[in-house]
Amino acid sequence: MNPKLCIMNLTKFSLVLFLSIILMSVTSCSKNDSTGNVVLKAKAINTNPSSKVMFNAKSSVNTITITSFIINIGEIEFEVDDHDDQYEDLYKDIELEGPFELDLSNGNLSIDITSTELPNNVYSEIEFDLKKSTNTNSELFGKSIQIKGTLNGKPFVFWHDVDEEFEVDYPNTATNINIEENKLNIVISFNLTSIFGSTSVIDFSTALDRDGDGTIEINPKNDDGNAELAHQIKHLIKENSELDND
Repeated sequence: MNPKLCIMNLTKFSLVLFLSIILMSVTSCSKNDSTGNVVLKAKAINTNPSSKVMFNAKSSVNTITITSFIINIGEIEFEVDDHDDQYEDLYKDIELEGPFELDLSNGNLSIDITSTELPNNVYSEIEFDLKKSTNTNSELFGKSIQIKGTLNGKPFVFWHDVDEEFEVDYPNTATNINIEENKLNIVISFNLTSIFGSTSVIDFSTALDRDGDGTIEINPKNDDGNAELAHQIKHLIKENSELDND
């Protein structure tokens, strides 16, 4: 073969390879620069503001009313889908620093947590840390969750100081959060009806006002002897949290 021809072919190959690398680099940068807007919200589902709960034929009917629900979130993380091929390895998980203290007492209405730009990617779920509030001016100071209401007409206060990670996904776990230069409204939904409604697995008839001060206190410090109830409620709040579209 003619040496000059070999050199020319090699030069053409090198040029094509160089241009391919440039194109890949530009495409990658374009993906890196592309974002979508996410408005993250939260709400508490309470379809029965005054719920009558019957546990079995021998139990009395318990009427529960929820009047207040506040939580404190320390950090929120958008978890990248490890099985996504299109944007694989371009991004890592995205973290949003709190704290975010949320008053979800407005029935079934959602409130804004934050609005942020996220890189184009497929995110499989959202993780958030429930943290004790360090705000001394807050009603939630030293606590991470607080729910108030009445049980059979008697005031009750549930609170917990749990520091724990919650993982929330859509009911259909195959549904992902797809960011492709679009705008999404995503809601973290806490289903209080499943905890305090007619299908509750908790027997609230066991709740005590041991100190006789007129308020049933349900907390991990066992002030009224209801520590086990407090742990059950905290567990069910975690189990009945999921994502929704607003």
